[in-house]
This record gives sequence, C-alpha cells and structure tokens, in this order.
Amino acid sequence: MDGSIIGQPERVGMDRGGLEQAVEHLEKLRRDGMHDGAQLFIARHGIPVLDVALGEARPGIPLKTDSVMLWFSSTKPLTAVAIAQQVERGKLELDDPVKKYIPDFGNGKETCTVRHVLKHMGGFRMVNFPFLRYDWETNIRKICEEPAEWEPGTAAGYHPLSGWNILGEIVRRVDGRPIEVYLRGEIFQPLGMEGSSLGITAEREKQLGDRLSQVTEKTMPKPPPNPWNDRRARPRILPGGNGYGPAHDLAKFYLMLWNGGEWDGYRFLKKETVALFTATHRKDVIDRTFSLQAGMDVMPPWALGFHKGFDQPMNIGFGRRATAAAYGHGGARSSIGFVEPTRDLVVTCVTNGMPTELENTRRLRDVSDFIHGAVIG
Repeated sequence: MDGSIIGQPERVGMDRGGLEQAVEHLEKLRRDGMHDGAQLFIARHGIPVLDVALGEARPGIPLKTDSVMLWFSSTKPLTAVAIAQQVERGKLELDDPVKKYIPDFGNGKETCTVRHVLKHMGGFRMVNFPFLRYDWETNIRKICEEPAEWEPGTAAGYHPLSGWNILGEIVRRVDGRPIEVYLRGEIFQPLGMEGSSLGITAEREKQLGDRLSQVTEKTMPKPPPNPWNDRRARPRILPGGNGYGPAHDLAKFYLMLWNGGEWDGYRFLKKETVALFTATHRKDVIDRTFSLQAGMDVMPPWALGFHKGFDQPMNIGFGRRATAAAYGHGGARSSIGFVEPTRDLVVTCVTNGMPTELENTRRLRDVSDFIHGAVIG
C-alpha cells in the first residue's frame, strides 16, 4: 500500500480505526476480485486525513497515490463548473437554447436549453453511440443530427456522453478554447491538479509510464481487452467521461466546492453559484436510462451537473448515511467523488475494476458507510 492516514484525524473529529476499516474493506474487495487497485482520499473540515492507494495499476505495477486513473463520469462536474463560470462571466444563461451557440443543433431539439442538458432532460441520450470511434468535430455533428427522443424538458434520462460533449462545445464557442484546454487553464492548474487532464495524448501517456493505470472488466472470468485502454481511445476528448488523474486531484476540485468556490486564495466561483449548481433541480422524475438498467422506476434527484443525496437512507455510492445536502458524481462502475456538507466531508474513491452496476454500488456504498461512521464530532 502507498500513502497513509495523514496527521491526527481525531483533531478534526475522525476516528482512526474507522478510517483503517475503510481501507481494509477496499483491500478485501481487491482480494474478492472487484478491482486490481484503488485510491481513496478523505478530508474533513477542509483538512486531509487520508490518502492511500492499494493494489496494482497494471499487472506487476503497484498503484500509488499519484497514479493516474480514469474517472469516467466522475469527470462531469468539472464540465458543469466550466459552464457555471461562463454564466458568472455573462457569456451565457442557463435558459438559453443550445441552438443559440450551436446553430446546427436541431432535429426536434431546438427548444433544448443549457439547463435541460445539465439536468439530463435534453432528449438526446445516444446511449449506444460509439463516441470513442470519432473525433470531436464528427461527434458534435452526429449529436446535432440526432433526432430528439422526447420534447426537451418533458422527460429525463441520463445522457452518458452526448450532453457533455455539447456543454464542452458551448464552452469552446463562448470562450474560444477547446474544453480540454479550458479545464487545464481554469481548473486543473489553479487547483494544483498536476496529474489531471481531459483525455491523454500519446506524448503524455509516454511521459506517465508506470503512473498510468488501466481499467479492467470484472463481470466475466476472462474479459476481452477494455476499449478505454486502447491508445487510439485515450486521446479522445469526452467532457463527460474521460477525465484522468489521481483521487487526491479530484478531491481538490471538491474541496474548492466545499469551500464555496474558493481554494488557496483563488476564486473559481461565487459562493451563490456553487449553491445554485449543487441544489436540487430535478426531483420525482423517472430517469429512463437508470430505470432501464434497474428494471424498475428510478427517480434520482439531480442538481446542475451533479447527482444529489437523498433525504432518507438509500443504496447509493455516497453511502446510506449521506443526506439530501450531499452532491457529487460517480463514474462507470468504478469511482465516486462527493461532498457531504452536513459533516464537512470530502471523499474521492477511484478504482480500476469494473464489476456489475449492483456490485459497484455496494462497493462504493460500503466504503462510504465506513467513512461516515468514522465521523466522531
């Protein structure tokens, strides 16, 4: 194992034994075949109390706390904050139609607004579309041409990648910088997220060497090679799906939000903007994507680009003791990042194993339960 408990967690009301249990559980899950490696970072009251990595990045290569992991959809809140910054700068409004910025965006989607996209109510999920196959311009064109599944704003269904490509393109058109360049200059560098990027170029992959982790399918005994490990796929830019970095880098992003949009003397967002984007904006609406996966009606509460906690104990990655104030996001059967304001907790957990949806939810839920249980004051 690399890393450890940091300082004296008892000073910020965290039980050392409870933190050790969370790590031990991640190690047990590794032995049980849920992942090859995992990183876990925890902070309370803005003070780091744990930063560990266990297992392997790739066969024979130990995973370390600075290893670079694929975040999958845990990337989405970063792009949501990029949109929030444009709102603050007066470059767009949430209820502007997407077509105002991308004139080719049509085919029944003309009334879709930026807010609809952030709430997964745009009606262009494209769940089975092969985004890894095409370059940025082609993907945007394909999304613009996609017929609406429903009238925007009248139904909900998680958009795995399509909506966030559109948000990234809006940022490019109002700011002038491609979304990967924008995130590097406006979020990664100011926050000191030195190991983070959107996509991985061939040059950077070579520079990272053994620091770069692979992801492994865990739903079958002898899985085929995962397409996300393909060197042709890593350079693709998917603002809703292929952010890379260590868990402690992703935690810096959430610490900034926990602190009301400011970190280390740098103001990223106004406090009221953070409150707006992390408040509940969608509730009691059936999510067509998650309901299909679950085989029953699922109605998750949603913020603007963030998943929300529930007002009752629920089987989610934030843990069963998370409250409705919690916000964050998970990534495809592998990762979670969240803030629990009622306990002043920031948690990021990134694994490189992809079991079933149910197994992953239980895995992240149980780790989060140990962390909530470690809070003693």
